[in-house]
Amino acid sequence: MNDQRKAAPFYAKPIYRLLTGIFGACLVFTGLYVMLLTSPPAVLHLAAGIALFAFGANMVFSALAAKESWLSKIGPLP
Repeated sequence: MNDQRKAAPFYAKPIYRLLTGIFGACLVFTGLYVMLLTSPPAVLHLAAGIALFAFGANMVFSALAAKESWLSKIGPLP
C-alpha cells in the first residue's frame, strides 16, 4: 500500500511560482530603470541593466512554465 506518486518539485508549487514571478517582475523593472533612466548612461549601467532584465525575464518565464529558473539553479547563496 505504498503511495508511488511523486511529489511536485519545489519550483512547481503555486506559492513558489507566485513569489518567483513577483521577484522576476521586480528585476525586470529594475533592469529597465537602470538601462533607461539613469544619467549619464554608462557601459556599466547598460551591462547591469541587461543582466537584471535577463534574470528577471527568465524568472517570470520560469514561473509561468513551472520550470526552474537560472537563479535557483546556482544553489543556496551564503
